[in-house]
Amino acid sequence: MKRVILSLLAGILFLVLQTTWLSSFPTHRLRPDLLFIFTLYLAFLFPPIFGGILAFFMGYLLDLFSGNTFGFYTFSRPLVFLAAQFFKERFYLEGFTFQFLFAFIFGVLEGILIIVLMSTLQPIPLGSLYPLSLTFLLPQSFLTGLATPLLFFLFQKGASLLFRQPEQGIKERGYRP
Repeated sequence: MKRVILSLLAGILFLVLQTTWLSSFPTHRLRPDLLFIFTLYLAFLFPPIFGGILAFFMGYLLDLFSGNTFGFYTFSRPLVFLAAQFFKERFYLEGFTFQFLFAFIFGVLEGILIIVLMSTLQPIPLGSLYPLSLTFLLPQSFLTGLATPLLFFLFQKGASLLFRQPEQGIKERGYRP
């Protein structure tokens, strides 16, 4: 339970950083999605049920902060979590290149899913979706992919400090001379 609550608080912290500090940059539309990277990291840290619930709550909070009335992130973040959970054992995700590609591909797929949902629920001409994907989706996914290896490293260090199990000595392991 401690892991779930601390991860939810960390997700809220990343949400606040993403919506306040990162939006103050001059290129506020093009910034890495910290909560998306954290959702991908949760796929490596949690089992499907607890992590899926955390991803749902973080997507819901992101929808609340962004003013999105349809709840696209509430729908897409658990899907991203479950897809990352499915593919985590099939790829070697220790290197910079693989972590970058993992986040970039999942970022593009989530963006395509949101664009498809948006065009389905609010019919707009398909001609306006192409410039949107080139000017917003691909650069933001690229920046998210670039930030992923650094943030994965920081998340691993933080998780090892917060969730460290006390080491057992020789007596606790049952060794008797």
